[in-house]
Amino acid sequence: MNRLKILGLSALLLLAACAQQPYRDESLPLDERLALLGFRQGEATDSILAFNVSGWQHLDSRHITLESGIGRNFLIVFSNPCYNLESGNRIGYSTTGGSLTRLDRIVAVDNGMPQSCLIGDIYRLEKLPKAERKES
Repeated sequence: MNRLKILGLSALLLLAACAQQPYRDESLPLDERLALLGFRQGEATDSILAFNVSGWQHLDSRHITLESGIGRNFLIVFSNPCYNLESGNRIGYSTTGGSLTRLDRIVAVDNGMPQSCLIGDIYRLEKLPKAERKES
């Protein structure tokens, strides 16, 4: 019985943590959500070195950010909604070369069911000066 209570409390804490991430509030425009993370959308780019991807953030079903090396961040825009990223905690990628490009895929795994998400566009993210950052 105590174990069940602990699991329930853990689930509630996890949900509360997710709810406190304002950059996931889809009622805000994308540029405002990026500003909450300290970024603005930069120029489009053709590729990201795939072996250098070190982290990611879910924004909504059409957007994630990828961290690639020290200080290099990118916005991935999917061609179609990718729903497994919302609750999934693992991603991979499928590419024909050593770089992620348009028409490559991010693979989201949630409860063992992978969803292949087609990359539509890739943008560099520029760090906002501290004076321009939104408070979260």
